[in-house]
Amino acid sequence: MASTPEVAVARKTSAYTNYASSLLAAHGHPLEPPLSTTKAWTGPKGFGAKHEYDDAPFSLWDNVMNDFRLPTSSERAWLSSRFPNSRHAFRWPTIIIETNTPPKPLPLTIAGVAARFLPPSESEDNANPGPLQDNLPTKITNDYMDMKSSVDPLTFKLVKWKKPTLQQKRAVVDVICSFCNPHYIHVLFPYLIVELYRDGRCYAAGSLPRRIGGCSAVYHHKSTSIFEDMAVHGVPGLIQPTVNVQDTSDYLQAYHVLTPGVRVSSAHVTNVGQRADLAIGTTAGVLLRNNHGQQRLTVAHHGFLHSEDVHHPTEIGTHIGVIDERFEHLDLALAKLDPSINFDNSTYFESKRPRRLLRGAEIELGAWFSVDGISTGMVFLRAAGITMELPPRPARTTEIEWTGWNLFDGFGQINTELRGGICGAAIVEEDVDDGGVAGFFCHGHGQWALSPCLDELIDGSWSVI
Repeated sequence: MASTPEVAVARKTSAYTNYASSLLAAHGHPLEPPLSTTKAWTGPKGFGAKHEYDDAPFSLWDNVMNDFRLPTSSERAWLSSRFPNSRHAFRWPTIIIETNTPPKPLPLTIAGVAARFLPPSESEDNANPGPLQDNLPTKITNDYMDMKSSVDPLTFKLVKWKKPTLQQKRAVVDVICSFCNPHYIHVLFPYLIVELYRDGRCYAAGSLPRRIGGCSAVYHHKSTSIFEDMAVHGVPGLIQPTVNVQDTSDYLQAYHVLTPGVRVSSAHVTNVGQRADLAIGTTAGVLLRNNHGQQRLTVAHHGFLHSEDVHHPTEIGTHIGVIDERFEHLDLALAKLDPSINFDNSTYFESKRPRRLLRGAEIELGAWFSVDGISTGMVFLRAAGITMELPPRPARTTEIEWTGWNLFDGFGQINTELRGGICGAAIVEEDVDDGGVAGFFCHGHGQWALSPCLDELIDGSWSVI
């Protein structure tokens, strides 16, 4: 556990977000040996996996149909008995439990379905959640969809709850670009969300298809991201974020070694010798090595926009390295550590040890991950979908390129605006012990988080030490 007590207290003061680590004992001593783990997960990888505190004697995930199902009458009776005086609603792929007494310990799943516990809602909109609702992300504020026609511009259907293949993604991008100008395309089953460029182009009412690849198409045409409009089912966050709560412990002074999850900071002087207006604190990623034997620490690119120097834990702390390579489109930078700095990947506070980088295609929808940031402590992320970011394109562009992102749904103390300090933290597999790193936390809104795929790093021969 991170040394700063405020970070741990912020999570544990809310019974609705205090999910337990799968490590047998959390610690903040980097020199302690790697901790063993409990058998925290059973069942299939991805959707249908059951958390260790999920004691339902049944599963609401159908492996044969590859889909969720409603509970039987006897299963509903079990849910009512297990969570008395509560309301529950199924908003696939999540079950919502409104209760004054969340269980202890808090399970991440119920009957193999991701579980979100909330206090009873007092608003009329949430008073009757209903028995079955898909996870519609936000209210739509335009009438671009053609509600009179069900014609699908694609000749195939995306397989629900399965990540599209590369060929399918290309077909989706090509067909959408044929009738509009997309900036982002999010595959978030059962929806396909298109964020449109604000380029002066107007779209008439009913001019865009309402189904694409078998998914319900949603169009977002605002200056802000659709995820800024997404709330946790209309319920405000349980822990209000504050930039004042961060782990500023000096691990070099205490233990003479750094690990993933510690605080790193930009310099108080810019590259041109001017004093910076603000030194930014973010979370250290992992130490990588390439085929040439070069070792580099991953950090968040946007945390070091005005300086190449990296310090720990604050800008007046120890100089630990210098950034010598940037991947701006991935919001990632690589820092060469000073010779005197010892960095060890073998422990990562309450998250599992990072062992290898994952390609985007290796990440299954529904799979569970954890991330440990300087301002949040450990939180859980579930792979919810994919995002394709399209850069501005000249007229008559024939080959359309995009950047692939992983889209995660967060469980923990990130129910409102995510704290900036978590940026750069490694997102590590939770439901298996492979130590796969899906990415490095980039940005998010509400419970949603985005992280670029790491294929480019892997193709550049970078791997976890």
